[in-house]
Amino acid sequence: MLQSSYILINGLRYHYYYDNLGKTPILLLHGLASTGRIWEKAAQHLAEHGFSLYALDIRGHGNSDQAETGYDFETISQDIAGFVQACDLNRPVVIGHSWGAMLALDYAARLSIGPRSPSALVLADGAFIQMDAIPGATWESTRARLTPPRLAGTPLNEFLERISAFNTAWQLDEQDKDIILANFMIDADEKIAPRLTFDHHMQIVEAMWKFPTYLRYKNVRCPVLALPARPQSTGSEREIEFLQLKENGLQQIKAACPHLQVRWMEDSVHDFPLQRPERFADWVAEFLQNNL
Repeated sequence: MLQSSYILINGLRYHYYYDNLGKTPILLLHGLASTGRIWEKAAQHLAEHGFSLYALDIRGHGNSDQAETGYDFETISQDIAGFVQACDLNRPVVIGHSWGAMLALDYAARLSIGPRSPSALVLADGAFIQMDAIPGATWESTRARLTPPRLAGTPLNEFLERISAFNTAWQLDEQDKDIILANFMIDADEKIAPRLTFDHHMQIVEAMWKFPTYLRYKNVRCPVLALPARPQSTGSEREIEFLQLKENGLQQIKAACPHLQVRWMEDSVHDFPLQRPERFADWVAEFLQNNL
């Protein structure tokens, strides 16, 4: 069972979840507009494998402080390094999901040696594509595609109906819904507002656009497991195109990072730490057993 606590890092109050009863420490980094609770189900299984777990709410997310700036990769890597130092995590395994996978990759590239460097990386459906290398992509088109809907003021029941309708690949249970709602505030009228502000969200999107994904892999020295998601069916042209971009990106990454291991999470959605927590935890444990 994950416990909840706070820690001061680089002048900000960071919220995190932890279970430090195991041995090898694992640092878990969530995706954009998510929270450390995305790991809640997987953490139970990872703990059964004997790991200690630390899941951050990244700045601006969840119950961590809302800084006005610092949503670039360099600053957040400094936050991660501060957390690793403060918790005295020796050679932690770093696992990231989506944008969190990009954060994990960046941290491993910037801190490739020493006691605070990762002993291994696990990248859950993220850090496989370099946005500015997508054929025909521009910042304007990327910004338009990744601008989030304005959810502030949406009635809670309407939002829950919306996310249930969107997630047709598996039936969301009450815990799933509660985890998704962790990055929203709910007022007395039962209307929601994202904890991550629209401006901060777009600062992160711009940083993602500029992120040199393929270059970062050249500086990673630890074992890396890539876990790309492949849905049961790819009906739309956009889904097919995105899957091809991931496959092409992984081919480029292998050239820069020969020790990369790839294992496709078949019949899975992007948020497979929620959808397939036991399979995910088992694959992580197997990878670490064979590589640490």
